[in-house]
Amino acid sequence: MPKEYPPPIYSDQPGTWANSTACIRWPETARKVINTYKYTSRIKDNLNRLIEDIPNQPIRHLEDKGSPDWEDWSSYIEAWEGKDWLEVPWFFGEHYFYRRIIEAVDYFNTGLDPFRQEKKLGLEKSVAEIEPLALYLDQLNKNVGIEVLRGALLTSLWGNQADLSIWPAGSSANPDQLSQISLKSYLLADDTDLILDQIKKISIEKARMDLFLDNAGFELVTDLGLADTFLRFGYVSTVVLHVKAHPTFVSDVVEIDVPQAIDFLSGAGDKNTRSLGGRLKEYVEDSRLRIQSHYFWNSPLAMWELPGDLRVELAQSGLIISKGDANYRRLLGDLEWDFSLPFQQVVDYLPAPLAALRTLKAELALGMDLEAIQETYNQDPDWLVDGKWGVIHFSPAAKKSKL
Repeated sequence: MPKEYPPPIYSDQPGTWANSTACIRWPETARKVINTYKYTSRIKDNLNRLIEDIPNQPIRHLEDKGSPDWEDWSSYIEAWEGKDWLEVPWFFGEHYFYRRIIEAVDYFNTGLDPFRQEKKLGLEKSVAEIEPLALYLDQLNKNVGIEVLRGALLTSLWGNQADLSIWPAGSSANPDQLSQISLKSYLLADDTDLILDQIKKISIEKARMDLFLDNAGFELVTDLGLADTFLRFGYVSTVVLHVKAHPTFVSDVVEIDVPQAIDFLSGAGDKNTRSLGGRLKEYVEDSRLRIQSHYFWNSPLAMWELPGDLRVELAQSGLIISKGDANYRRLLGDLEWDFSLPFQQVVDYLPAPLAALRTLKAELALGMDLEAIQETYNQDPDWLVDGKWGVIHFSPAAKKSKL
C-alpha cells in the first residue's frame, strides 16, 4: 500500500451520497423495519429512539451487554463516543447504524432477522430474472475452456445491482444491466484476463475459491451460479462462501440465507432452476460448498485489519472473489483515494490473489483512467452511486513480508 493513507470519507457534506445515506436512508430503513414487522412496543420504542438520534445525537456505547460482539464494539466506539453521526467516518457510521438496529430488535435473544421479509421478496420477485440465468448456466459448455468462467463472472458482477438497501425488491428504479451480459461498455476497469490466468494456476497450487458475499436475493443466486460454474467444470474442488454473522445493510447475506435460497431454487417450477438448486444441494452435502460467518464482516474495520484466524483461513485459497460495494469499501478502507491509483498498488496485502467485482454505489474508486472518468461523468453525472457502472479488479497475493 502507499506509505500515506488518505483521510476517511465522512458524511457531513450536503449533496454527497454519504450525507443522504446518513440523513435520509438510515432513518427510512429503521422506519421500514418498524412498519414491516409486528414488534413489541418496547422494540418499536427502541427503533424510534434510534431514528431520533440520527444525525445530531452523540454516538453511544451499545446496551446489549453479553452479545457476542459487544466487547469488540466497545473498542470500535471508544474513539468516536460523544461525536454525532456526521462527525464520524461514514464506514463506521453505517456499520454502527445497522448494529444499533440489531440492538434495538434484541436480535441476539430473538434470532429474528429484521430484514427477512425484504430478502424473501428479493427472491420471489426475481423469478423472471432467475429462469434465464439458470438456462444460461445450464447451457455453459466446457468445450470453450476457461472462457466458460468469463460470462459467469460478468453475471455475478451485474447481479450486484440488486441491492435492497437502495432499491426495494421489485423496484422499477433498480438498474438492469444483466440483459447486457455480453457487453462491456459499462465496465470502467476490467482485469478479467488476469483473473482467468490466476484460475489456470489454481489446480496446480490450491484448488479452492473463497467468495465474499454481498446481497441476498437475486445477487446471491448469481453468486451461487458462479460457484456452480467453478465446481461443475472442475476449476476448484471447494468454494467457501463468507457471510455476515448477523443481518446488516438490509440485504447482506447471513448463513441461513444460503440454504433458503438453494431450497427456493430446488422447489422452482422451471426445470433449469431446479437443476441449479439440485447441483448446489449436492455441493453442500459433499462439503464442496461451505459457508463461514465471521463478526469481522459486520465490523467497521478495513480489510487490512483482518483478524488472524481469517487471515490463516484465506491463505488456503487459490483465489478470493470479493463481491459488492461494502466489501470494496472495506478493501479500500473507505478512504479518499485518488481514483487513478492502480488497484494493485493499494490492495496488495491479502494472503491470496483477489478479484473484486463491484457495481459503483459509493463515492470512491481505484484503477480508472482519468479521461474515462470525465467521459463517464459527462454521460452520467451520478455514475459513482447509481449502480449502472462496474469494475472488475485483480491483485496478486501479498509478498510474504506483508503476511
